[in-house]
Amino acid sequence: MRDFRLGRAGAYAATLGLVLIGLATRWALDPVFASNHAYTVFYPIVILSAYFLGGRPAILAAAMSATIGYWRFDRPTYAFKTDLDSLTSLMFFVMTSSVAIYFITGMARAVAEKTLAQAKAERLAQSHATLFGELNERVTNHLQLVAALLQLQAKDEPDKAVARALAEASARTMLISKTHRSLAGEGGELLDFDAFARQLLDATLSARKHPPVRIEFEDGGLWLSSEQATSVAIVLLECLNLRLAADDPGLMRIALRGDRGMGKLRITEVERELAPVGIERGRASLIEAMVEQLRGRFSSRTADEGRISELTFPLEAGAHGVRGGPATVH
Repeated sequence: MRDFRLGRAGAYAATLGLVLIGLATRWALDPVFASNHAYTVFYPIVILSAYFLGGRPAILAAAMSATIGYWRFDRPTYAFKTDLDSLTSLMFFVMTSSVAIYFITGMARAVAEKTLAQAKAERLAQSHATLFGELNERVTNHLQLVAALLQLQAKDEPDKAVARALAEASARTMLISKTHRSLAGEGGELLDFDAFARQLLDATLSARKHPPVRIEFEDGGLWLSSEQATSVAIVLLECLNLRLAADDPGLMRIALRGDRGMGKLRITEVERELAPVGIERGRASLIEAMVEQLRGRFSSRTADEGRISELTFPLEAGAHGVRGGPATVH
C-alpha cells in the first residue's frame, strides 16, 4: 500500500498534518459557515489521505475529522449533542467517508497491482526478446558453419558430381542463413519485398560466383508479411536456379504487383534456347508446397517473348504496393 512508502510513522504524521490543515481552514471559514457545514472541509482531507497514504491513515483522518467537527464546529460547541440534526450530520459524514475510503483504497490497490504486473510483463517480454535474438544469432551461425563444412567437403571430394551437389548444398545453406538473418526480428511487421528480394538475388548470384545472367527487377513497392515474403522468395529462387542451370542463362525479368487484394509474381525468361515447360520433380514439389501455403496458383507457359511463369496469391490484410519502374539487379 501507499503508506509503506513513507513508513507507518510518516503516514500517520502526514495524516495529522492534513487534519490540522482542515481544522485551520474550517476555523478561518467559521465566520462564513457559522453553525453550518461542520464536516464539509474535512471531506477532501479524508479523500487525500485514502489515496496518498492508505486505508488506516484515512480511517484515522475520518475519525479525527468527525470528532473535531462534532465537538468544535457543530452547535453548541464543546458539548455533547444528542439532537437529531447533529447525529444525522455526524452519521452521514461517517458513512460517506467510509464509502470513499473503501473505493479509493480499492482503486489505488488495483492501480498499484496493475502497474506491478505491467512492469513484470515488460521485463519478461524484454528478456524473451533478448533470448530470441540470441537464438536467431546462434541458428544463423550454425547454418553458416554447416555451409562452410559442406564447401570444405566439396573441395576434397574426388567425384565431380558429388562435389557439385555438395557445393550447391553449401550455397543453399548459406542462402538460408542469410534469409534467416534478414527475417529474424521482423515479427508481425510488413516486409519490403523489393529490398528483400534484391538482397536474396544478390546473395544467390554471389554464391554462384556471378554467373552470366542479367536480372531486371521491376519495383512494385509491395509490402508482405514475413511468411508470405519467404514463400514468394522461395518460388522466385527456384525459378532462378532453373534459369542458371541453362547453358545460356541470358536475361530474366521479374515483377511483383499487388492489385485488388491479389499478389502476382511474373517471371519472364528470354534469350535462351527454352527447355520444355515441365519442371524437374524435386523443384516442382517445393514450388507446389509454397503455392499451397500461399493458397495461390502457379503456371508456366512459352510465349514469343520467352517463358513466362506466374504466381498469383491472395494478399494478407495490410499488405500494399505502389507501382514502380524497372531496375537491373545484375
